[in-house]
Amino acid sequence: MERRNWLTEIPKVELHCHLDGSLPPEVMTDYLTRTGRIPAGERLRYSVPEDCTSLADYLTCFDLPLLCLQTEDSIADFICAVLREAAQERMFYLELRFAPTFSRAEGLTLEQVFAAVRRGKAAGEAETGVRCGFLVCAMRNLSPEQNLEMFEEAARWYPDLVCGLDLAGDEAAHPTREQVAVFRRARELGIPFTIHSGETGSVENLEAALSYGAARVGHGIALQKSPALLRAYAEAGIGVEMCPLSNLQTRAVSGWDAYPFRQFREAGLPVSVNTDNRTVSGTTMASELERLCVHCGLTPAEIPALLRNANRCSFAPAQVKVDYEAALQAFLRRNPPEEVTNP
Repeated sequence: MERRNWLTEIPKVELHCHLDGSLPPEVMTDYLTRTGRIPAGERLRYSVPEDCTSLADYLTCFDLPLLCLQTEDSIADFICAVLREAAQERMFYLELRFAPTFSRAEGLTLEQVFAAVRRGKAAGEAETGVRCGFLVCAMRNLSPEQNLEMFEEAARWYPDLVCGLDLAGDEAAHPTREQVAVFRRARELGIPFTIHSGETGSVENLEAALSYGAARVGHGIALQKSPALLRAYAEAGIGVEMCPLSNLQTRAVSGWDAYPFRQFREAGLPVSVNTDNRTVSGTTMASELERLCVHCGLTPAEIPALLRNANRCSFAPAQVKVDYEAALQAFLRRNPPEEVTNP
């Protein structure tokens, strides 16, 4: 089987995918025009521009998607739409992250937001067979009090709907230490969490994630600056959710020659490969793996280990992890990596 087809067909686990950044463009356009949120025929841009200069610039692409997530029906419907696209590239388990507070602009309560997410998850899983969990994002630009309110509501939906917690947003403008009370409460609640860390060069934020007890970190690029911290992460088994194209788009790295994928793997970090935002970045899981094959020398034989890292580090129920391993093994028996051909 040709590599691109093999990468599409292999069953996958993804840990770092933002709901609002992954809404299908054609579904968004239909919804926004049909509901009068934007004029018909207006030219819309859902993906990051080629001249993106920073994470802050990248985050400006989320205004239109958030308009689509302000009613109970639209939240449920868009979750189904995202899972349909995930099913097309053989996603077995997907962790979608979202910030419930950002879906309250038109009056929804937090309880209504979570109920809509539950409805979308149930319908989407039943239709597509993709299994999913939801990570609730505290936001760096919100006060700890606002984030704590969100986490308290999230705890009511754990573990059947909410599988874990996160901190997202402009890392350069708002260091992780501003939210220390939020993660103290997360530990008290007994809910696992990941933290966006090291995306904009901050070693301090990576140190905070380690000290707060994060099971995983999103991006983690700044680990390459500190050999000692890199070793500490490897020894602690903290998962690193790498998002290759997004990291280049936000200028987390200057180019492929500076991308630390190989360095992190060789250091023993349980690295996973992720899209970050399917629509905003204009990517898929298969495309991310293909880029690593082209630019970082990743081989088909190495890919099952990356997917197993994701499965092992996921916040999925134990049975889902067992089922995924069985599906992966069955695929590899039929389509062994050594028989994959290059394009």
